[in-house]
Amino acid sequence: MARTDGAQTRNQDLYLEIRRNLLRGSFPAGHRFKLSALCAELGVSVSVAREALTRLAEQGLVALEPNKGFSVPTFTDAEIDDVAFVRKEVESLAVRRSIEKGGIEWEAHVVAAHHQLSVTPNAALDEDPEANELWTSAHRAFHEACAAACGSPRLLAFRTQLYDQSEVIRQMAKLRRGKQRDVAGEHAEIAEAVVARQADRAVQLLHAHIERTRRSCLDAWGAAQT
Repeated sequence: MARTDGAQTRNQDLYLEIRRNLLRGSFPAGHRFKLSALCAELGVSVSVAREALTRLAEQGLVALEPNKGFSVPTFTDAEIDDVAFVRKEVESLAVRRSIEKGGIEWEAHVVAAHHQLSVTPNAALDEDPEANELWTSAHRAFHEACAAACGSPRLLAFRTQLYDQSEVIRQMAKLRRGKQRDVAGEHAEIAEAVVARQADRAVQLLHAHIERTRRSCLDAWGAAQT
């Protein structure tokens, strides 16, 4: 028997709520999701809660262990390296194809997304959660815009999955703004290269941008464990 529209809606709402909190960094690494607590808090059935968490596990945003249930992943250094490596390759391909295929409207979208990012204040999650969420949203929109004209829905879906995994890692690392890195300048250079159709330079800058974030996350996680 097919599920009712109400059950599908509750599943989607719960999925989006947990996903939103994961991407905000609201859960610490290793946090275990208790199905009974989710059901009581949100008024959903166990099957709805399990299906929402299973979808997130399939995307690599939630870990599922036999006999232990669902939890927030505790990423190892090797896993952080691997996510960054694959994201660099996939996102670079999407951006390169967008530069080849994108038209004037796409260029305008990139410029607008970068402008929105550049005027949105950046703050650490534990310093100003609301400002952090606004910047995080603008940051996502900018990287999405750069890749949007690649012409491959599957490539875009895979890019989004990797971006989400990277974002969970970044938020859990609780990175703080530092003088050693000019994130705004990095985004400005990427936007300039993309709009100028300088594919090789755009890819080089994107690789360096993701690599700096990878190193920052590893450093932050290492410091937290000492």
